[in-house]
Amino acid sequence: MGKDKRVYDFIIAGGGPTGSTSAIYLRRKGYNVLVLEREYFPRQHVGESLLPFCFPLFQELGVLDDMKKRFVRKPGARFTNHDGTKSSTWCFRNIIQDESYLSFHVVRADFDKLLLDKAKSEGATVQEGSKVTEVNLDNPEEVAVKATCEDQEYDYRARFFIDATGQDTFLARRLGDKKSYQELDRIAFLTHWKGAKYTQGIDVGLLQICYLPPHKSGWFGIQPVGKDRLSVGLIISRKYLKEQKEKFKKSGHEDDWQMQLYLQEVREAPLTKDILEQAHIAQPLIAVSDYSYYAERTFGSNFAMLGDSGKFLDPIFASGVYLGMNSSKMFADALDVMMKSGTTEGLQAMTDAKKHIDGAYNLVEKFVNIYYDPTSFNLAELSSTSESNYQGYETAFSLVHYLLAGDFFNNYERYSEFLDMLRNPKQFSRWKNLVIDRPNLHEKTCGTTFEAIFGEIDDNIVRITSINKENA
Repeated sequence: MGKDKRVYDFIIAGGGPTGSTSAIYLRRKGYNVLVLEREYFPRQHVGESLLPFCFPLFQELGVLDDMKKRFVRKPGARFTNHDGTKSSTWCFRNIIQDESYLSFHVVRADFDKLLLDKAKSEGATVQEGSKVTEVNLDNPEEVAVKATCEDQEYDYRARFFIDATGQDTFLARRLGDKKSYQELDRIAFLTHWKGAKYTQGIDVGLLQICYLPPHKSGWFGIQPVGKDRLSVGLIISRKYLKEQKEKFKKSGHEDDWQMQLYLQEVREAPLTKDILEQAHIAQPLIAVSDYSYYAERTFGSNFAMLGDSGKFLDPIFASGVYLGMNSSKMFADALDVMMKSGTTEGLQAMTDAKKHIDGAYNLVEKFVNIYYDPTSFNLAELSSTSESNYQGYETAFSLVHYLLAGDFFNNYERYSEFLDMLRNPKQFSRWKNLVIDRPNLHEKTCGTTFEAIFGEIDDNIVRITSINKENA
């Protein structure tokens, strides 16, 4: 058995954006940090469209200039109904007046490696290929961690353990604290395409969200991640998936039913059928199931679950990376209090941080539930540029813009009240008459050009040859 005689201040399980961000901020506060990542980077991952509110974090972390050179820019989002007859474009420049309105679409393999390399350069000890197998939290003053690397077992010790394992939910599963969101029981499929048509706003960087028919309870998410590389994700309900799975298996597709289902949906949606008509798949299909969950107890005197390890809702609004990274920054400040002032003060600081983090997650949860509610408003059918003074809101639609841009932490109470108003049939009807039905200039793009969005990026920075993800 291998031994690591050094006692760390923090051990972080997981080297994705949440874990790397935690490591960087904690190193800058002077702490000894060990990151244990089970895979070797680069490795592919889902969640490639980032929100404008990530921008200040990229600046603080010192990766913004590299991101501008490597990744496609994202000026907004377009929502399209399932038959392609209506769409609505939401441009971040309508509410953000500085350069951060132009966000990013990223290849996660390259993005995650960029952040992990930054953590290394800040002085964090990073062990790739190291899978955490056991954590002992019995001693409130010290954590004992076991990990395996290349068939060897190693022991580590630290004052505090951070679970940033994402959807592996290492601690939540071991503590028996992982709960499912039954109402968000969906399956995600994702792959990249080459040779696609860059039309419908893709050529100017728009994230495309295409509604599927109500009985499928899902959507397509389409974003350009290169000059000739389109990421196309499909989300459908588990009920619909089970029906289709049986159909394809009975027709002889026992081994490739997932791909057959994915291609069927691509061909049936007018938007994807058009843009992918002459395209071909460029990497293996990823299938991710059971991705909507939460843990009730996400921190204690010697541990914390950050980002997706403690809660994940749904990828519809591309919120996961920002929620994880900003939560990591907030908890780094709280953990600094813990180390310098003691457990009591530290737990209070973590409680205060958790209140704001929970407020952000609860807001996103409410927004997600409204999106999937067939009786609620359809973002594809709303105008994105109307204005109203309804109930004291200077610009009613600016609140939807801010939500789509990622303003979850600062004003979650105000936005939550606004969403409650939209869910009230009588108030929504009045608001609709005042706002949605007004004549307006309907935007088709966000004033960007192909050159501004794609710049000098290289589509071949990362080549993915294999994917390991849980089957649906």
